[in-house]
This record gives sequence, structure tokens and C-alpha cells, in this order.
Amino acid sequence: MKSLLIFLLLMMTGGFAAFSQSQGELNKQAAQEYKDADKKLNEIYQLILKDYAANKTFIQNLKDAQRLWIQFRDAQVKAMYPASAKSYGSVFPMCKANYLAELTHQRTDALRAWLNGLPQGEVCTGSIGDKEDH
Repeated sequence: MKSLLIFLLLMMTGGFAAFSQSQGELNKQAAQEYKDADKKLNEIYQLILKDYAANKTFIQNLKDAQRLWIQFRDAQVKAMYPASAKSYGSVFPMCKANYLAELTHQRTDALRAWLNGLPQGEVCTGSIGDKEDH
């Protein structure tokens, strides 16, 4: 009876859609989620470049940091999956895309501070909110 109830709940909530997807579809979905995360990261990055355009020193340092973050991201993926893609099987594209999306979300959250500021009372704000060059 309990199994039947779980089955019916899954059917009603569309839970079986995930079970019916092929690995190729899951890979494609993960790739799209990474693409969306990367697009959001670039939107946030462009907004910061625009908002802080007058602070040339910060902008150059941000560009350097972003370039280095991309190198870090790529190195992280290589560390996570050091063997050839074939050795991880058909799930590799999905796993790699999920990891890239996770790292990208972390970076996006870090960059948002320059747009949203830090909690009130935070004294170590550095360049956050400093839109003028000194």
C-alpha cells in the first residue's frame, strides 16, 4: 500500500519525468543549466563594470580577478575529473556541467556583493560601494 501511495504521488507531481529521461537528455539539461548560470554570471559582471566604471583601478583589478577565476574554475574541473572523459562513462557531461554550474553560482554570489553591498555594520568593505577612483 505504501509503495502504491509513493507511486501515485510521483505520478501526480511529475516525478517520473526524471526517471524517463535518457542520459543524453540529462546531459543536455545539465549543459543548459550551466549555460544559464554562466549567462547570469556575465550579466552581474557587466553590471559591475558599468556601475564602477569611474573606478579604473578597481575595474582593472576585477578583470584580473575574473581572468584568474576562470583559470581556477578550469583547474578545479581538471582536479575533480583528472582522467579522460571516457573513463567516467556517459554521465561525465552531466557531472562536469553540474560542477561548472556550482562553481559559477559561487562566483556569481561573490560578485553580487559589489551590486548589493554588505550587511549593515560590516567594516571591511574594501572596494564594495567605492565607485570612484582614488
